[in-house]
Amino acid sequence: MKRICLILLMSAALAAAQEIVKADRVAHVLVLKEVYLNGQGPFRVMVDTGAASCMIRPSVAKRLGLRPAYAVEHVSLAGAKRVPAAILDDLRIGTVRNQGIEVIITDVSLPDVDGVVGQNWLLQHDYLLDYRGRRLVVDPLEPERGIKEALRSSDGRPEIAAEVNGRRQELVVDSGASVLVLFGQSAQADQTTLLTNGGSLEAGTGRARVMIGTGHTRLLPAARVNASITKGLLPAAAFASVYISNRNGVVVLVP
Repeated sequence: MKRICLILLMSAALAAAQEIVKADRVAHVLVLKEVYLNGQGPFRVMVDTGAASCMIRPSVAKRLGLRPAYAVEHVSLAGAKRVPAAILDDLRIGTVRNQGIEVIITDVSLPDVDGVVGQNWLLQHDYLLDYRGRRLVVDPLEPERGIKEALRSSDGRPEIAAEVNGRRQELVVDSGASVLVLFGQSAQADQTTLLTNGGSLEAGTGRARVMIGTGHTRLLPAARVNASITKGLLPAAAFASVYISNRNGVVVLVP
């Protein structure tokens, strides 16, 4: 009995330690509503697991009195460019507070948002992107069900191994992607324009069959970009929720 009580108490303590941050779902992305920058806010900030750094609009930097301290290379599907960057003294999301966070100062593709939460914040936490519940859960318990895969990361972004149309490859679990994005020579006649925070680019459109793990297969809308990049982008919003544990090296995709 004592052991059971102890386990229950530990579970309750772990559940209490998680932070739930409410969000709006705008198209395929979650937009947090409780973000404070250097004590000001709240600001509306989208979560982008495919972005290396946090971003804020120039108008937000001006409101904060935040001056660029240096420039960095901002890499996106549209290419690379030098952009100004600064250090936030304090970034608070809900009650979760981090200090000394780099932000790049640039325009954001999604209208009516003030910035982006990228991997230089996300990597410091485990988190759940709950699309059905419209929330971000920071440091949650691992979901009891879902497709569990090893977390791979060569550049800070969350990656998993998958098969796309029978071909093995790595996919970045990207909450900023609206469709499955593949790279290589495009044979599709239909074209679309992909919008990124670094600009826009043309891509062929179609569908692709994706198999994750040993049994989960689905047909997803896909865009193919003519570029020599080996990793594709798996849209996180194709799932009800996505759990990423940077501590334990685990990704759980909940259909």
